[in-house]
Amino acid sequence: MTARPSTRFALRLQGLLSLLLFVAVIGLLGYLAHSYDQRFDWTASGRNSLSEASRQVLDTLPAPVAATVFLRPNPPLRADIDDLLQRYAAASPRFTVEYVNPDQAPARVKELGIRADGTLLLELDGRREKLEQLDEQAVTNALMRLSRSGERALVFLTGHGERSPDGEANHDLSTFAAALRDQGVQAHRADPTTGSDFPPDATLVISAPQVELGKGEVAAIERFLDAGGNLLWLADPGPLHGLEPIAAHLGLRLVPGTLIDPVGQVIAGSAHFAVASPDNYRFHQSLSGFEFTTLFPLAAGLEHDTGEPWTATDLIDIAVSGWSETGPLTDTVDFDEGQDRQGPFVLATAFTRPHGEREQRVVVIGDGDFLSNAYIGNGGNLNLGLNLVNWLAADDSFVNIPPRVAPDTELALSRDDSLLIGFGFLFGLPAAFAAGGVGVWLRRRGR
Repeated sequence: MTARPSTRFALRLQGLLSLLLFVAVIGLLGYLAHSYDQRFDWTASGRNSLSEASRQVLDTLPAPVAATVFLRPNPPLRADIDDLLQRYAAASPRFTVEYVNPDQAPARVKELGIRADGTLLLELDGRREKLEQLDEQAVTNALMRLSRSGERALVFLTGHGERSPDGEANHDLSTFAAALRDQGVQAHRADPTTGSDFPPDATLVISAPQVELGKGEVAAIERFLDAGGNLLWLADPGPLHGLEPIAAHLGLRLVPGTLIDPVGQVIAGSAHFAVASPDNYRFHQSLSGFEFTTLFPLAAGLEHDTGEPWTATDLIDIAVSGWSETGPLTDTVDFDEGQDRQGPFVLATAFTRPHGEREQRVVVIGDGDFLSNAYIGNGGNLNLGLNLVNWLAADDSFVNIPPRVAPDTELALSRDDSLLIGFGFLFGLPAAFAAGGVGVWLRRRGR
């Protein structure tokens, strides 16, 4: 049968309209996909979605958060980072993400102290925190710390040749104090010779006095501890300069001599530098997820008693193949049997005890140089200092987000199931397609 011209025109018009409608629908879907970001996670464990704890932190943000990633062109790494951060951006409009090429913003990189490619800078209401290890737990805990509006304070003991929080010399701590301020922690100087006591709600920092403290000054520190104050003690090898009563109060002793670590000879070019890797860190909340190598120049080992009222937890073991050198420090030192002590040594210890309704906390480290301006940029020294301060300030109500298991990445099939699927694809589907083709051919032939 021959179709009339009007019928052929109508069919062509219908085909054209169908094509235009199809193109319009595809264009509309493309526009919607570009304008509205909607994510669907159909995995059994929800491993491509934020945990409920992270969503709660985002819901309680007091101000918008700007997330800046400093990253050179690296598509695989950017894809991994973007996959994580876009989960936060999709869950909250107050979380924005920006990528900056460090090579195109050298002044900004220098100002912010960005050292590693892929570093994430989080900024909230004037406070900052940098992350070099990125996972959901690290980002969410950083958001929690930045969200806290209450001011945390560190009080640095001064007046005895200690490292200064605002001094610019190599041995001072101004870089560390600046990083603390970025996290909302204020660093203050305190001089016990004025007669006023330390505020018990602050954390006191004692950083290697060089001259003897008076009895009244030591008494002020003891009153601070009796009132439940928290303490960070950065002790160097050598005499305690009047702090012996504080050490006795904690049941603490310094191992005589300076730690010699052959690993430091390899990594830092001098055995006078003790090196700690992730294998040297003990299990403790302040070191949760901490995977950096740290460098401790001219350090001392620690010993402590066990028993009431303090509970002691060692944090870092060091110089496993080294020793404590009691003789003069020269470029070449040797272990002297009967005089020097063989490693390993404890470098850092946390002390806790109940005080009222809370826990009083003290951390003693056998080295203060690792946070000084000269060495704070080595490895994870800065990160370790910030972790310890956060723990001491009782700012450790961290979210523990366990790894998501992936039960849906593997399909377990029995032997019979495997044979059935195999024969189905090899014979069943081809036979079905052949039967369909024969059926169509027979139907057309019968017209």
